[in-house]
Amino acid sequence: MATVHDMLKAVNAYPVPHGTITMLCVGRGLDPNTEATTEALNGRVYRLVRADLLIWLSAAPNISQGGQNYSFSEDQRTKFRAEAQAEIDELDKDGAKTTFGYKGSRL
Repeated sequence: MATVHDMLKAVNAYPVPHGTITMLCVGRGLDPNTEATTEALNGRVYRLVRADLLIWLSAAPNISQGGQNYSFSEDQRTKFRAEAQAEIDELDKDGAKTTFGYKGSRL
């Protein structure tokens, strides 16, 4: 059966290093070897890791590997960031947001 790592790898054909996906998963508290069930893939943590991966892809270098070229245009990079931000905003819409502002001279 497929794992969360496999599903994240399938987000794009770019050769994302295994360690990068593991780092993103562990950073959010997700085991990359978890079975890729519908519940897991629709879960908040997986969706945040996927958004993190899109942000990582938006800054990934253009490379050539084994006769294949992997490159993104600025438009594609912008779309990766916008999709990631939309996902993060959707997941945080119900959460409490910190409000900053003037509180006066007495706290």
